[in-house]
Amino acid sequence: MITTKLGTLTPHDLPSAPEAALRIVRACGDARASTHELQTLLSADTALSVEMLRVVNAPYFGLRRSITKMEQAIVVLGQRLIRNMALVFIARETLRANPIVQLNGRLYWEDCLRRAVVARLLAEALGLDRDDAFTLGMLRDMGLLALFTAYPDAASAWPALRCATPDQRQQQEMELFGVSHTRVGKMLAERWRLPDELALPLGHDHDQFLDDFTPQVKQRCQLLACADWMTAVYTATDKRLALARCRHALAEHFNLDHHASAKLLAEVPAAMIEAGAALGIAISKQAVFEELLADANRSMIAAHRRGDELARHLEVALQERERLAEELQIAFERLAQLAYFDPLTSLMNRRRFDEVFSAEIARHSRSGQCLSVVVVDLDGFKHINDTHGHLLGDEVLQRVAHAMKNTLRASDVAARIGGDEFYMLLPETDVAGGRIAAGRLQAALAALRFNSPLEPGHISASMGGSTWCGEQGQRADAGAVRTALISTADKALYNAKHNGRNQISWMQLK
Repeated sequence: MITTKLGTLTPHDLPSAPEAALRIVRACGDARASTHELQTLLSADTALSVEMLRVVNAPYFGLRRSITKMEQAIVVLGQRLIRNMALVFIARETLRANPIVQLNGRLYWEDCLRRAVVARLLAEALGLDRDDAFTLGMLRDMGLLALFTAYPDAASAWPALRCATPDQRQQQEMELFGVSHTRVGKMLAERWRLPDELALPLGHDHDQFLDDFTPQVKQRCQLLACADWMTAVYTATDKRLALARCRHALAEHFNLDHHASAKLLAEVPAAMIEAGAALGIAISKQAVFEELLADANRSMIAAHRRGDELARHLEVALQERERLAEELQIAFERLAQLAYFDPLTSLMNRRRFDEVFSAEIARHSRSGQCLSVVVVDLDGFKHINDTHGHLLGDEVLQRVAHAMKNTLRASDVAARIGGDEFYMLLPETDVAGGRIAAGRLQAALAALRFNSPLEPGHISASMGGSTWCGEQGQRADAGAVRTALISTADKALYNAKHNGRNQISWMQLK
């Protein structure tokens, strides 16, 4: 139950979805469901079966061969894509089954499709699952539709919400309903029994802190947030603000520069027409991105015009502002690099490592999973410095850091603590997994080659590891656990050196 400014909202107040499609969604989430069972469910609804076959054969979805039978579709597409197609069907049929007089259904549906298209384009550019991204984009506004279904008179506010940026819209929804569409969307996802990989991004894409989620869910939340800003470039009144925030979000979350973001935005109109044809939706004439951007710039200049001279001064001021903003961003990034990263190796420094370490301990104490840390100490590094000089010593440290980055997972963390001592933090990793990670680094160091007096295999390291497993639901003292883990790993490192160096020793924290 959700309490809003307009009344109490319960699951029964939410718009109903076609039951046949919901049964298919739920069956696709059941690993025990057989192909025959899915075929029976799909055959029970002729409209859904025909629509699904028509959609999957559209060029937009990129299948290499035509699919004519439902049993063939189940085998070729798989349960996950069948589920996604059923959810897209649900999104469209829910709007048809719950018409709202003051809501322009065609434009609402077109906006849903645009968000789905930009999510798919972004996922393709990042090498992520484009079908799940399309589905998330399509379902993104179901929470708002649920609110309008429960409170039809509030639908008169939709044109203003549609023209707002995501931030402005969030604020307007809170003022209008006392609750945002994301919270209601999460309730709807739970009622439909969607898996966490879809339900959590729909309920948390506006959240700033996502560290409690898995990397996949966090990435999907960020993708959906970026898709919102990309959509706003086409729908918001203040397009220049929407574009600036869009560029910032794409750079912050996915390291995409202005050129990459402009390329993605320019692909939206053609992709919209293609997706509309695939889903049988009449799409209005789409604005070309370059013209849209030019119009936005001209409109802003005209709004502040005080004669031709003032307009020229304003344009110069805008260019200067953008230049200063870019310089400020560069300066901020350099400051962050100095504050949190080792200048020689570009690995994290001790300060940043401790912050990340504490956050991971808090997360693992809630999940009950294991967390491992490895202390790495190069063998004979002082002799290399004394014999061959600090230039070669620095090169060795840089090559070792590069080897760490290449052998660790994206979720792992490497840091240079000082001198030739490094730490590796391995989330969701037990003793066996920790030894494997250390072994990969050991092999990579043995394979290093230098254009110098150092011979192949000369670089090696002694490693000491320790593992701690949280107790699910129990809050751990991050400082105490961090100190104990490092102390135990140091003892294991001592054993590795004592046993002849170039060894991996492990001790589990009790």
